[in-house]
Amino acid sequence: MSNAGMQQGMKQSMVATAAMQQFMRALQATNMELRTLTTQAMAANPALEELPPPDEEREQLETDTAATRRHDFLLDSLTEAPSLSAHLEEQIRRSALPAKVESAALQLIQQLDTRGYFCESPADIARQQGWSTSLLGKALQAVQDLDPAGVGATDLRESLMLQLRREGEEDSLAMRLLQHHWQQLVQHRYAEAARELAESEPAIAGAAHRISQLNPNPGAAFAREDNSEIEPDVLVTLKANELEVSLTHANIPRLALSAEYREMMAEQADNPEVRRYLSRCFAEGRELIKAIAQRQETILNVAQEIVLRQRSFFLSGPAALAPLRMEQVAEATGLHISTISRAVNGKFLKCTWGVFELRHFFTTDLGGSHSPEAVQARIRDLIAAENPRHPLSDAKLEQLLAAENITIARRTIAKYRDIMHILPASLRRR
Repeated sequence: MSNAGMQQGMKQSMVATAAMQQFMRALQATNMELRTLTTQAMAANPALEELPPPDEEREQLETDTAATRRHDFLLDSLTEAPSLSAHLEEQIRRSALPAKVESAALQLIQQLDTRGYFCESPADIARQQGWSTSLLGKALQAVQDLDPAGVGATDLRESLMLQLRREGEEDSLAMRLLQHHWQQLVQHRYAEAARELAESEPAIAGAAHRISQLNPNPGAAFAREDNSEIEPDVLVTLKANELEVSLTHANIPRLALSAEYREMMAEQADNPEVRRYLSRCFAEGRELIKAIAQRQETILNVAQEIVLRQRSFFLSGPAALAPLRMEQVAEATGLHISTISRAVNGKFLKCTWGVFELRHFFTTDLGGSHSPEAVQARIRDLIAAENPRHPLSDAKLEQLLAAENITIARRTIAKYRDIMHILPASLRRR
């Protein structure tokens, strides 16, 4: 190949890479973040301009209000914190992990709740995904090494232990209390713990105080506002027993290339420096416009596939949520799993049953085609129908669920009760 050919090939590759990076930035951004990105792009690129909304009559009536809202929206978006999952995923992608470990770690992150805890045992997740013990160990370690300290735990006790390890206190009295004397700790049986550990009560009290300084909710700093305050990206409506999926285009800017600057470029035909500058502006503008269009198309395609596979949920409610993996949607849409992850992170869907983040519809299989959400709904129903004089213990719930072909550990039932804010049987008895 000639030098000219090589240079042309390299130039095309660089353009493709830049365009892909632009698309990935746009896809990963929430609507608010995209507004910030486009506002910054228009400030730096005179060839870009924003078109008014299609309803121009309404725009004329509300020009001042709309301008104020856009200004407030921009200020808010500049300070909006990323979600916990987005924060963790970004760290994983910067960690230079082997491809399989990175993919597994990203999937583990998808199974964390807003506190940063696993709703399901990592071992169960690995079994469903067909991972080796070695792969799970490496991926789990990668997640537990992330900031904030304490994420990637299955419960409060493990989260506190992870935080102590991060502080180099693995051999401390506080760690020994957490590891071997958890019940004495939570029940304030310090004298008993002191005897078993051959320590003084003041020492135990001091260790307990150290533990109280740790963070029981590592994901709290990344908690988003209640869903009622969220502007959805996707709408799902039922018409004639058919589910229709559409984009809201909420706060998505409509960009175009400036006709005024096109004329200027034609007028400057004899000024190569100005033409080069304007050509670059137009090229960058076209890339951004294309990236936003691809973003919207990708989110719509992914949402349509989710709705297709979760039809029972949209027709019958949360109890009908079926197990679904990102790999299934990736295969059906022809997209890479990392693209699916970006498309669902921080994007929200509104339907009859409320507003849900798109990632909510990806769940693990507990056996018998039951998702965690469906199992929680069944537990809630069983407890609602129980005899208040003889409430159902977790052991009894385990038996009842097993009779319905729902195999779930007792500790998971307790965890689900906690998530649903349902008291244990001993405190429900009336």
